[in-house]
Order: sequence, then C-alpha cells, then structure tokens
Amino acid sequence: MADEIVRELWRIKDEIAREYDYDLDALVAHLRDEGRKSGRSPVDLSSPRARAERETTEGTSRTARH
Repeated sequence: MADEIVRELWRIKDEIAREYDYDLDALVAHLRDEGRKSGRSPVDLSSPRARAERETTEGTSRTARH
C-alpha cells in the first residue's frame, strides 16, 4: 500500500515537472500559486522561535507600509 502511494506521488511530481519543462522557477511559482488558491497554510518546519521572530519582522514591515 505505501509503495503504491509513493509511486503515485512520484508520478504526479514528474507530470507537473514535465508540464513546466523542468524549470524550477516556473514550478515553484506554480506551486505557490496553487497553495494560495487552496487557502490552506503550508507546513512550517521552522522552530517556534524562528516563526516568532519572522512574525514580529513581518508585522513590523506591514505596519511600516501602511
């Protein structure tokens, strides 16, 4: 069962990579766009401290722009 899932994921990955002619920048742009459309948050594997620092920095830069 697990092997079937892994094979299917690799098949999908290869299909998408082919669709974007293996252009990493185009592929990343596509995946980011799909992520935004989904409305779901990506998995954040950074440490809680790094997330807090990033959120503080982002909050400050957002305030500065408005």
